[in-house]
Amino acid sequence: MSNNIFCIGELLIDMVCVDNKGLKNGEKFEKKAGGAPANVAASISKLEGNAYFLGQVGVDFFGKYLIELLEDLNINTEMAVSKGSTTIALVGIDENGERNFDFLRGSDGEYSFENIELSTIDKGDIIHFGSATGFLEGELKKTYFKLLEHAKANNIYVSFDPNYRDALITDDKLKGFVEDSISFLKASDFTKLSDEELLLLTNEKDITAGVSKLHELGVKVVTITLGSKGTYLSVNGENEIIPSIKIKQIDSTGAGDAFVGAVLKQVADIEEKQSISFEKWKDIITFANKVGAITCTNYGAISSMPTLSDLDSLKV
Repeated sequence: MSNNIFCIGELLIDMVCVDNKGLKNGEKFEKKAGGAPANVAASISKLEGNAYFLGQVGVDFFGKYLIELLEDLNINTEMAVSKGSTTIALVGIDENGERNFDFLRGSDGEYSFENIELSTIDKGDIIHFGSATGFLEGELKKTYFKLLEHAKANNIYVSFDPNYRDALITDDKLKGFVEDSISFLKASDFTKLSDEELLLLTNEKDITAGVSKLHELGVKVVTITLGSKGTYLSVNGENEIIPSIKIKQIDSTGAGDAFVGAVLKQVADIEEKQSISFEKWKDIITFANKVGAITCTNYGAISSMPTLSDLDSLKV
């Protein structure tokens, strides 16, 4: 029986510009479910893992839509809260399939630690902290740190993805974001960063040097996503770039979250999580690269994530 994975953070509406003109010039938008930790939970569940979502949406129609969507995906929402208004992310896609963002923040930042039933989290479970909004000032940030403290006190496996968004983390907030991210990296068993985030958090342009700094902080397993090049994997002094598969990219929204979900689903199936060999980690990342790549082949994060049967039918 696979262990549970608890994903905390924002669940929101992505209004995605689908005419490849970006936010400024775009005219056609489609409503999609989004939010980094919710995306991770969706990837886990679509791959037949056990995911919980911890966070807050509005009592509006968007909030009802989002909770129903998660429940339809068999994601446990018992500790999710409906109150206030739903956060909306405006996502522009340019001619290269890359993204630009604006945010209309609702009540996701008001999620309180008191809503978490700690007795449901067992020692063999995983807590994933992944959020574009988790380190913005508010109750959610306090909840993040309290849950991290609980995880470390009880030897629960911690996954962290900083999900840096320059539309949210303005210059005056950057120093605090870096400091908060480092606090979580120090306590992380697994982390996934982009090369941009690696530079931001370590001040190192060289990937090997930056990853070494992360290990010095205390991170046990480091992955750096490199787009079509694959993923740089570093564990216990061993490192290697694990290649991805070739696809025609349409929208990269949620690809990193799909990757993380695929990693965590596999790790949850393993009892001795701290003793996974480098060869096994290479297999885990190879599979996760495929899941992330396929997510890029359509618009919208959750709707584009493959199931196990999709992967079988695609023979990847």
